This record gives sequence, C-alpha cells and structure tokens, in this order.
Amino acid sequence: MPFPLAFPTAIFPANVRVTRRTAAQVSESPTSYTQQVSVSPGERWEIDVTMQKMGVADAAAFTQFFYDLRGRVGTFTFDLTPHCPGLSPAPGAVTFRLSEQNPGWDSTLAREFGFTFSAVEAL
Repeated sequence: MPFPLAFPTAIFPANVRVTRRTAAQVSESPTSYTQQVSVSPGERWEIDVTMQKMGVADAAAFTQFFYDLRGRVGTFTFDLTPHCPGLSPAPGAVTFRLSEQNPGWDSTLAREFGFTFSAVEAL
C-alpha cells in the first residue's frame, strides 16, 4: 500500500479541532513572575476529527481506510485549509499519522457509525 493515503471525502467531518504545536519553552520566576521565552525551530500540526454519523455504505470506506493505515504505520493527507480560515499562506493538504495505534469506531445496531480519531503531522 503506497503512503500517504487520501482521506475519504464522501462525508465531510462534523468537527475538526486543529492545533499548531510549536517548540517554545517559557520559564517564569516564582517571585517576580517575569518570563523568559526560548523558541526552537520544531513545529507541527495536530488534528482531532469527529466524523458525522454515517450509514453502512459510507462507513465501509472509513473502516477500509483505518485498516489500510495499519495503525501508526501508514500516513494520510488531510486538507487543513477549510479548517484554518484566514491563514496566509493556507496550509493546504498536510500529511498526518494517527496518534493512536488502533483507533476504533462506534456502531449503533450496525446501522449508524461514528468515527473519531486524532493525528499528528508526519515529519
């Protein structure tokens, strides 16, 4: 399976939490509260995604997607631009790796499925 995989686009996510993690350290004096900040060059995107509830046909694409990723082995592309309004330049498609080795999903009487997962930028 060639990586990165394309993220399934049949259903748009219900919620996407986007975090831009930077490598900055802050030291604060316990007596004067003055701060000293040092910045390192490391940074990455992180996402927490909750998909809309979906039926069996759409859920089939997501179960196959997670199976093909093989946990944290594979990578996938996810377009951050719709979830980061106003950024210039727009982040575009970013390559991610799952945060958990074995993400699961919810099934309600095998008729309605819910997928939630977290991922970090694959650097």
